[in-house]
Amino acid sequence: MALVRGLRRLAVVSVWRRAASAAYYSTKPDESTIPTDQEQATGLEKKEMDSLLAGNEDPFNMNVQEGPWGTKTQPKIVPSMYEERLVGCICDDDTTFVNWMKLHKGPPQRCECGHWFQLVQGNPTKMDI
Repeated sequence: MALVRGLRRLAVVSVWRRAASAAYYSTKPDESTIPTDQEQATGLEKKEMDSLLAGNEDPFNMNVQEGPWGTKTQPKIVPSMYEERLVGCICDDDTTFVNWMKLHKGPPQRCECGHWFQLVQGNPTKMDI
């Protein structure tokens, strides 16, 4: 008799646990999916993703800048948050190497090939969205 009561109690507890578990999972269907990168991104990563979705291909201004030579009166402007920055200059179109130079804040500086650069205060966390 005690064995029968023990088995009934075990069966009731087992059925109750299954019902409670099914009720829990059936009320939270959204937790069964994995969030996308866009949904879980925060901070600068989220700003970058939003900027890329808005059509800005270069949110941190890191793409290679091409254009006319920088002169002493109109140097190529290089934004930076720091006092100095490494700048790579491809001096000629057929050059097979990059001429690296350390650019400091202040007056314009000249590359060996004649290009002029000037480091100015910039804000790389500000993105045009």
